[in-house]
Amino acid sequence: MRTLLAFLVASQVVLPASLALAQSPATTLRVASVTPAPDQPQQQDKLVIFYEDFDQLPDWRSRFFEYVPEKESFVWTPDVGLHGGAMRCQFEKGRVSAGSLKVLFGQNPFGRGLRRDETFRDIYWRVYVKHEPGWEGNPAKLARATCLASRDWSQGLIAHVWGGKGDVLCIDPATGIRDSRKVTTGYNDFPNLKWLGSRQGQTPVFSPAESGRWVCIESHVKLNTPGERDGIFELWVDGKLEAARTDLDWHGTWGDYAINAVFLENYWNQGSGKRQARWFDNFVISTQPIGPITALKPPTLRRTESAGALAWEVEIATDLNGKDIVWTSKPVEASSVSLIVDMAQGTFVGSRAGKQSLDAGVTHWVRLREVGQLEWSTWHMPFK
Repeated sequence: MRTLLAFLVASQVVLPASLALAQSPATTLRVASVTPAPDQPQQQDKLVIFYEDFDQLPDWRSRFFEYVPEKESFVWTPDVGLHGGAMRCQFEKGRVSAGSLKVLFGQNPFGRGLRRDETFRDIYWRVYVKHEPGWEGNPAKLARATCLASRDWSQGLIAHVWGGKGDVLCIDPATGIRDSRKVTTGYNDFPNLKWLGSRQGQTPVFSPAESGRWVCIESHVKLNTPGERDGIFELWVDGKLEAARTDLDWHGTWGDYAINAVFLENYWNQGSGKRQARWFDNFVISTQPIGPITALKPPTLRRTESAGALAWEVEIATDLNGKDIVWTSKPVEASSVSLIVDMAQGTFVGSRAGKQSLDAGVTHWVRLREVGQLEWSTWHMPFK
């Protein structure tokens, strides 16, 4: 503790005595968010199928194939997102089903949705998710891409992104096609689905240590060449590829429909262990990789809340392994929960030494620690 106080004095960080002497909290601080620029590149990109930042109350009928608030469990709320509004899912203790959003696109049996004259065999989708501080448990369902193949909602394929083992996500692909013929007869027709083999993620997104921050989750599905086993299903968490299959036979030679829907879901098989909430923001579906948000210039970072936190510091790198650290902050007082990435609050180093800002268009990752601690957080919260 004597070494820590000496460091704080040398750094000219003035803290209340009660905070300076406080013990470090049990969980590591994280960067909770980076403020997005008002205009994101996906808004005007013709390769993007769907974009929704939830800054304002959406027009549910025109924007979504189906919106299920589930007795007001899943609703739009203002001023809680990365920049403006977000969708809040409130799980009551024991609640299983807590609402969903469904986007329909491409050729489909309902004659509705976006760009319905097109066929999409290769898509990416991205969403930001935040679990409230102190979150407990793995809520099972998160999202899926699917092929709705009939008006009875039978499915040609399902690319599940849902709770894996422990606190991580997983990918769990399934097909409703056998011998190039659709065999499913309704939605989630488990007896007729063929499971193709799951893969586990790595980041414990459902752990208390990762709660209270926005996590960037991006997925990719590419259908197989007819008759080949070269279909793809991939999952990135905070810009890191965490699970992948590149050997899938999604549909044989069947081709009545392709990928035509993406769902965001809140369905907890065993029910939530307590009353707790999570939020969804910046939902994008595209025909090309999406990546993280584009931040304001200069970027503004906000840390997670933590009672008794000490002064803190941040490093920013251009790679998720921290090989090229390009900015280091000065110590930030414990009473402050945000900082601006500029020359006044830090120093540009590494490949940006002598510069006055971060390199535009480059993806950056952030890590954080309390002053005097050896342990940094993992590299997370990517932004451009």
